[in-house]
Amino acid sequence: MTSSPSRLLPIIAALSLCSFTLSAAAYEGECKPPKSNYKEVSCTSDDNYFVANDNNYKPQALLNKQGKVVVSLKGYDAIDQWHVNDGIFAVLKNDKVGYMNTQGKLVVPAIYDSMQDPDDKYDETWAESPSQGRIIVAKGGKLGIIDTSNKVIMPFNNKYSSIESFSEGAAPVMSKAGKWGFIDKEGKEIIAPQYDGIDGNFGGAYGFSEGLAGMTKAGKWGYITKTGKVAIPFVYDEIRPFKEGIAGVLKGNKWGFINGTNKTIIPFKYADSNVERYSSNFMAANYFIFWDGVAEVATINQQTVCINKSDKKVACPQ
Repeated sequence: MTSSPSRLLPIIAALSLCSFTLSAAAYEGECKPPKSNYKEVSCTSDDNYFVANDNNYKPQALLNKQGKVVVSLKGYDAIDQWHVNDGIFAVLKNDKVGYMNTQGKLVVPAIYDSMQDPDDKYDETWAESPSQGRIIVAKGGKLGIIDTSNKVIMPFNNKYSSIESFSEGAAPVMSKAGKWGFIDKEGKEIIAPQYDGIDGNFGGAYGFSEGLAGMTKAGKWGYITKTGKVAIPFVYDEIRPFKEGIAGVLKGNKWGFINGTNKTIIPFKYADSNVERYSSNFMAANYFIFWDGVAEVATINQQTVCINKSDKKVACPQ
């Protein structure tokens, strides 16, 4: 059974560094940095741009596909190259966070607190990435929300201990009491914190996907709508977000797939024992989610098993 994010934190802390390294390495293996005058060039999440670093891995410049400098990054301690969203990425200078666009304009000055937990040596999350025109920032130990022009959308306060990224116009929030709810893009609370946990991996949250969000209450998982209505009852032991109209769910020790009305679409027959949780699949996040009509459902004898929506075995994506 999946634990709530708060109960997973000790595990998350131990594995977060590994997950970052693996994901970055996996992406970098798929792209080819251009030739340039820099010895150290790495990829970003936007395949149009690359980062040149010095020998100490301090950022020096943002490069285009031709290896030409488009933005100087000298003077910054770090940039969040794996989260270039809508042409904007986080920069770190003197332990303060700001945001720059890919044309080199500092759209948000470096005045906000680092999000990194000083007591957690594995925590590398010093900034939140832009999400649907909103950025979650901290100032004076308080969380707030700004837009990409640095306009304050939600004033800085201590109401929430956590605000996650926006999806489908809503962001998960955790109260000081450890309960989860949602706010809209204006910072207005639309679902009061009342749930024990939210579906996600490594302390993050999936939020709303196809109009439904996976939540947990009293040890069981279900789904709610943006109005707070329970769309699928809290009867499952683990769940995945809805993708392509269906979601993978665990009942007992078997996985199956349901639709938005809780109708079983693919029978509960896939053993949970064949799900690898502590490896490069990031706490089993890849399992039981359909992408382009294919879902990974097991790893047997080191071989991945995938199915289509007709529950037929098919080749897994490379």
